[in-house]
Amino acid sequence: MLSWTAQGRSVVKPRNDSFASGDQLLWRQNEDRLRLTRTPDGLLAAVSDGAGGAGLFCGPWAETLVTRLPKTPITSMKALNQWMDGFCLNFRADHAALSKATPARHSKFIREGSFATLVAGWLAYRRGRAMLQWLGYGDSQLMVFDRTGRQPALAASYPATLSALDRAPFLLNWKDMPREASLHGGEMVLPDRATVVLASDGIGQYLLLRTLASLPRSQASGGMLNEFMRLSGGESKLGQAARAHRATPGPGISGELATLRDCLKSDMSFAVRIRALCDKGLLANDDATLIMIDVDLTRNR
Repeated sequence: MLSWTAQGRSVVKPRNDSFASGDQLLWRQNEDRLRLTRTPDGLLAAVSDGAGGAGLFCGPWAETLVTRLPKTPITSMKALNQWMDGFCLNFRADHAALSKATPARHSKFIREGSFATLVAGWLAYRRGRAMLQWLGYGDSQLMVFDRTGRQPALAASYPATLSALDRAPFLLNWKDMPREASLHGGEMVLPDRATVVLASDGIGQYLLLRTLASLPRSQASGGMLNEFMRLSGGESKLGQAARAHRATPGPGISGELATLRDCLKSDMSFAVRIRALCDKGLLANDDATLIMIDVDLTRNR
């Protein structure tokens, strides 16, 4: 018997900023979007981070990406292109009309477009196993934790390396063809007890670094933990974050997952938790979006 619980929240960055628009002072809006929906044989979960540092209408573009996702997995570059062909021109036309009254904004939109990440997972129950098919484009994250042992263990992670998080990501844009090298995806059989996490980059990076900081140093013979140890001696933003996590004791990954799971019960508790982590210097001041799916499979004896 398979059961799962799924929760998701999204909140604007804790230390928000404002900007002038004519005679008005406007506060920047959350440009992350998420989706959790049932499918005929399971569940679809998705996070898109509208990257508002360039272009315009990045939040609405992220909204379009998650709401237009099909309930069956996208498994190839051809399928991704065909899917995006179904709505890119309409998005351009609708939002070009919205910006036409302001020539500078209209020109920027046509010239630069709109940018967003996308990470999506399709969970299904097939042949007595819980299956996950996923895709990722950009630096929003997907992690799978195996909860079958005494302590949760990180079983899979996208992006697969910390160095990938330290680079500016390629993003989906309605005006550009996706790059095949930037599309990642796969399929995996989930452990009988698993937690699947989808997150925008800030809160996802926090959870990943907490996970690595909690592991015994004796395991740092290779892979991501070794990369974490090397990065924590550097001065990049990710290196400084890794060093902060190494210096901050925590409850272990089981405790971290439990705390995050608990704060997803309401918008307020999630916002309070994000602000607290940001104030401690453990989380970047950014919009935060988190989905957690606990999967439990009971086998007949």
